[in-house]
Amino acid sequence: MDSALIDFLKKDYPSHFGLKWDDNAMKIRKEERPKGKFEIRDGQPEIVQYTGHGVSVIHNNSDVSVEIIDFEHYINIFRNTAAGMGQKCDFIINPIAGYDFIVFNELTESEKQYVMPFTSPATGEAKEGKLAYAKKQLEISIEKFYSVNDFLDTYEKKVALFSCRLTDGKAGSYMTRSIGAFRKPQKIFSNIRAHEPLAHGFVFEQRIYNNEYKVC
Repeated sequence: MDSALIDFLKKDYPSHFGLKWDDNAMKIRKEERPKGKFEIRDGQPEIVQYTGHGVSVIHNNSDVSVEIIDFEHYINIFRNTAAGMGQKCDFIINPIAGYDFIVFNELTESEKQYVMPFTSPATGEAKEGKLAYAKKQLEISIEKFYSVNDFLDTYEKKVALFSCRLTDGKAGSYMTRSIGAFRKPQKIFSNIRAHEPLAHGFVFEQRIYNNEYKVC
């Protein structure tokens, strides 16, 4: 039996754009995980990775198994149609039964100097940084759902999660020096929660690898 989210993705979303889901020709890429901690990474044959090889660390501390849906892959099914246009986040994580939480997750690997706004050394052009770009990806992905209906409002907890794995050495020492990132915008640190909610009641969260995000 499909989760409510899978039902939405197979029925409501394509139907909104005048399309029809075909189980024989289309497949939602997803994996399920029981209670416990796991790591995920995009662009790999498998979504869930061995410990130490992921980008996003998720701790399912509920008693219900979760499914991790490759949302980017899903949207790409509809390429060259209105349903496949625009930016999209990497994954959506939700319980296979119930409406306790839903997490939109954008993943990136980056040197720390590119996470916050920076100036391109080659052109001198100001760049927004990976954090701002990820937030935009998440917001656009959420709006894709609300352009169809208010299905996401059935979830008790709604989160937009940015997961970043730093590629220039271990994160620990840098993260320790970066406490107070919201008060000092040029710095980042591993665990933040935005004080202002995003649209539709979503809350923005950030985790720097290997800090975990607990789904509930």
